[in-house]
Amino acid sequence: MSSDSPFASAETYYAQYRPRYGDRPIAHLVDRFDLDDDSRALDLGCGAGQITIPLAAHVGTAVGMDPNSRMIDGARGQARAADRENVEWTVGSDADLRGAVGEELGPFTVTTMGRSFHWMDRGPTLDRIRELTEPGGGVAVFGDTEWLTSGRRAWQDEVYDLAADYLDDLPERTGQRTEPYENPYDELIADHGFEAVEVATFESTREWTVDEVVGYVFSLSFCSPATFGDEKDDFEADLRERLDELGGPFEQDEEVRVISGRKLA
Repeated sequence: MSSDSPFASAETYYAQYRPRYGDRPIAHLVDRFDLDDDSRALDLGCGAGQITIPLAAHVGTAVGMDPNSRMIDGARGQARAADRENVEWTVGSDADLRGAVGEELGPFTVTTMGRSFHWMDRGPTLDRIRELTEPGGGVAVFGDTEWLTSGRRAWQDEVYDLAADYLDDLPERTGQRTEPYENPYDELIADHGFEAVEVATFESTREWTVDEVVGYVFSLSFCSPATFGDEKDDFEADLRERLDELGGPFEQDEEVRVISGRKLA
């Protein structure tokens, strides 16, 4: 994951409008790895702390690591707002973790990664994580529904179509969740030495306000404010007008997956 972040210009929106993964996935992780006050967790590619901060409530220390310093600034602000003081923040990438930084930060009971994982050099990163993981601990990759391309609701079609009027290179709208990478993550985790790999799925329905819809769109790497250039304000005005015409409710079918594996020895 390069330090030249694809989320440059999206950081403020990411911190404020990217939703967390919810209580049930975090509780699953706590139960799976018996996390407690003696545990040390790493959230690699932490963004604005969507996993780091709720996870910190269940461990002795949580480390949030991201190559984008402005993301880390946003995460610090979110941690202050949550009155969460047991988090260490560090600017760095998966490449840094594979170097000396990993020895300085580890070992860890568990390492988590959210939607950041696909930006990384995944195989070598998993090897390094395994080296830094305490026996009995493990790794967990969180994923959720990116609704602009994968949502099935009519209002999501409308938002995508408007964005496509402004941008030429949007990812294709599929209307369904797909695994876009060459190796499903459960197989990849097993291939790199983790055992007892399992996939846990948590479904829910989320409702968005107009402000949240707009903020979420600008939090995406392919719809960041910089991608719109001088047309950013025009797009936002058009989007707000279209959402006002639709009138809501703006409901999303949410699915969070936690793919985890254990280091047994």
